Amino acid sequence: MFIGEAAKKSGASERAIRLYESMGLLAVARLGNYRVFSEADVEFIRLIKEGQSLGLHLSELKGLVDGENDFDWGKVLQLLEHKQYEIALQIKTLEAKSVRIAEYRQSIAQCDY
Repeated sequence: MFIGEAAKKSGASERAIRLYESMGLLAVARLGNYRVFSEADVEFIRLIKEGQSLGLHLSELKGLVDGENDFDWGKVLQLLEHKQYEIALQIKTLEAKSVRIAEYRQSIAQCDY
């Protein structure tokens, strides 16, 4: 299949797919000047998009590529553990901010304004 169909099936834009290829994240077969995508390529594009939806940067994902259109799953696990730790810290920070906001609201509500 060509890039338009791969884009539709994967949910990624043609521009994004070209970016993945230019970054070395995605290796695509060529037929003359045309990129030819397999179902495995489409699935790999979906994995890239899923990683992005979890907050992973393309540069981080590039460091996980092992060979053509596959990830080093041990490295993936390490990165996901690190990302989960970062998110837990962000949650704690947001909870602390929420408490402070509630305190300010209560303090302001007691004032004559």
